[in-house]
Amino acid sequence: MAIGGILSGSPSPRRLLGRPEAHDLVAARLPWVLGGALLWVGLILVRLVWLQVVEHNYYRLKAERQHTTVVPIPPIRGELRDRRGGSLAISLKVESLFANPSSFYPDFRAGKGDSERTWGDPDKELAQKVAAQLAPILEMPKAAVLEKLLRKKPFVWIERQLPANKVAAIRALKLEGVDFLPESKRHYPRGSLACQIVGFINIDGQGQLGIERTFDEQLAGKPGELIAPRDAKGRLLILQENYAKIPVNGSTLQLTIDATIQHIVEEALEEGVKRSHPATAYAVVVDPQTGEILAMAGTPTFDPNHIIPRRFMNRSEAEWTAADKEDYRKEMERQKAARKVHPVEDSYEPGSTMKIFTAAMALEERKVHLGEPINCEGGRWKYHDAVVTDTHHHGILTFEEVLWQSSNVGAAKIGLRLEPAVHYQYLRKFGFGEPTGLNFPGETPGRLQAPDRWSATTQLTMSYGYGLSVSPLQILMAGCALANGGKLMQPFIVQKIFNDQGVMLQEFHLRVKEQVISEETSALMREALKGVITNGTGKMARLDGNVEAFGKTGTARKIIGGKYDPRRHFASFMGFFPADKPQYGMLFMLDDPGGDVTGGDVAAPLFKKIGDAVMRYRLSLPDSGQEADLKLGLRDWPVSADDEAVVHVEIGKVPDLKGLTLKSAIHRVVMAGGMPRVEGLGGDVPRAMRVADQDPPAGTAMEPNAVVKIKLRAP
Repeated sequence: MAIGGILSGSPSPRRLLGRPEAHDLVAARLPWVLGGALLWVGLILVRLVWLQVVEHNYYRLKAERQHTTVVPIPPIRGELRDRRGGSLAISLKVESLFANPSSFYPDFRAGKGDSERTWGDPDKELAQKVAAQLAPILEMPKAAVLEKLLRKKPFVWIERQLPANKVAAIRALKLEGVDFLPESKRHYPRGSLACQIVGFINIDGQGQLGIERTFDEQLAGKPGELIAPRDAKGRLLILQENYAKIPVNGSTLQLTIDATIQHIVEEALEEGVKRSHPATAYAVVVDPQTGEILAMAGTPTFDPNHIIPRRFMNRSEAEWTAADKEDYRKEMERQKAARKVHPVEDSYEPGSTMKIFTAAMALEERKVHLGEPINCEGGRWKYHDAVVTDTHHHGILTFEEVLWQSSNVGAAKIGLRLEPAVHYQYLRKFGFGEPTGLNFPGETPGRLQAPDRWSATTQLTMSYGYGLSVSPLQILMAGCALANGGKLMQPFIVQKIFNDQGVMLQEFHLRVKEQVISEETSALMREALKGVITNGTGKMARLDGNVEAFGKTGTARKIIGGKYDPRRHFASFMGFFPADKPQYGMLFMLDDPGGDVTGGDVAAPLFKKIGDAVMRYRLSLPDSGQEADLKLGLRDWPVSADDEAVVHVEIGKVPDLKGLTLKSAIHRVVMAGGMPRVEGLGGDVPRAMRVADQDPPAGTAMEPNAVVKIKLRAP
């Protein structure tokens, strides 16, 4: 019965209580499943938007850090030129060798920073092979090269500013893990000429002395940045067009220095040292009418191209012998002494040179007149507790003769006619007790006490140059006020500043700091001081060719062990010429010359040597006012295959320079691996001059950085 009912199509059995059907379950759960899926998709989309939009820059920079490196690119440093356009400091294009240490680590993996990089073990066999090939070329110990190759850094300098012959030798090896970056190397074509003025830079291009330091910001320019991609192993791929920041080249400075006059002065200094054996000798030449410094030099000198002796380069101190260390110490002491700019840094009691200022003050204040007799007391005069003495037993001398014969007694009596406050004010007006304004590193202001600190004899001794201290440049600038109509000029050493395209950015002009004395008093002093050379202590300073000059000798005792030593002194001569309207003012000084000598004995003859040479040079100059071409810098010259600067250059052999322009000759020597040294530079447009001769001759075998002398002639 039951079976029959089933077969006959009776209704299906009733569902169990509380058990939904499958299709009901699907219908009920589908919205939740779809909602969850949509929510998941939404979250993914939100995350994608967050990563692609909100944190886009963060992850872009993270990826760039992992796959690229920013390499700083220094700008080309500006040139230094003399007043006629001759190069004193230039920047040559060179290449520097660097290492990709990751190339020697097979398991290296880049990270976003040093802490996330994994280096693993190095391939020492490969690194040693590369180091063994590099070491002899670089003249470095193999261990030192190997240490740099395996240093765990993304970028390591191996050797900076390599000569062209070493670059070519290394490129020919096609070594893995090393490459080159272009840089510029400072070169000083005139060697040690004007070294204390020009100064030098360190390996990172920072000025360390002189103009290189004082005007470092203008010369240095602004560095750029190069984006260097990495390959899968983290090795740098240098693409020179990938600049993130274009470097801005430094400015070119045209100085007031005349290279020819500078050379004349330095030759005279060498002669003075050989003849008198002083501790140091130094000189300054200025234009009294403008305050422009035409030459400034001191001994000893140094070659800014070779700050560190070659045998100490690329060697760690651990390799030095005891003898090496002692030699290095002595060389550094000598270099330190050679880098001192004596005319602005030294401070000394001026002695007899101060008498001309005492005389000028008294003339200006009408306390004395030309031809007035002064009783010099037979060369010995007691004043309060002081005794003033002369080297000769002078009786009655005229005002002029007091200066000619350099009488201490006469100068003291003239100085005491001034009120102390007036005397002090004149000394300040002449520039004593404060810097000259040259803005040179290490410049001394000297020492000048106010009258309320003077003793009973201070004014007495200051009248003939003791009781105050000055710098050589200070006293020369004060002397210029006697020569130019009474004006104290501010000295300056830079004429113009140009950008690297030759556009003038700044020009420096003369500046009158003070009208110290009247033109009338200045004229009277010029006339009176002619007799120092014609009739007095400076007879050995008389110039050739009937060129009139005037000046004053100086012999100032030095304090040794707390008291004046009559055998230790500064010997000097300060002079000006031509006398009618001086164009040149000069101070020549020898510190502690040997023997019982005076400024008239050893300094005056050197004034004559310089003065005669300067006058010959002046007469040789063309009358045309043609300006030097300052628009074309050495760095701007082409270096194409057919350029005359590089064609037919063989590394390791002296190139043929005859007939080339100065610029091409310098380029050719540098590319052959040598060090150019220019001689005979002069004239209005030295860039157009041609090479007349050279030493060594063309074809001679040449060691790296060997000096090649370039001798010039007019075009």
